[in-house]
Formats: sequence, C-alpha cells, structure tokens
Amino acid sequence: RALNSIGYDGPISVEWEDAGMDRLAGAPEALAYVRGLNAITPPTAAFDAAFSTE
Repeated sequence: RALNSIGYDGPISVEWEDAGMDRLAGAPEALAYVRGLNAITPPTAAFDAAFSTE
C-alpha cells in the first residue's frame, strides 16, 4: 500500500520462505493470500523492462 500511495509502478519482489511447507503447496497458498489483500496493483510493464536503459 505504501508503494501504491506514492505512485510507484516499478518491479516488486515478494519472497516467501517456509522450510516447514512444501513449496508446491505453499507458493499457491501465499499467492492467494497476497492477491486477497487487494493492496498491490500489478505493474503495466514486465519485470525486466523496468531495468531497460532504452
């Protein structure tokens, strides 16, 4: 929400690490949780495009 409030539209990386849960089960669960927050506006550009100098 803080990034959205200042108009940030660049890349963002969310790390998820949980040694107690299999990543194939945990990653979809974490993604569903983050999407449910309605606090992150997806960028209009691809992640790598934000680093382009052209």
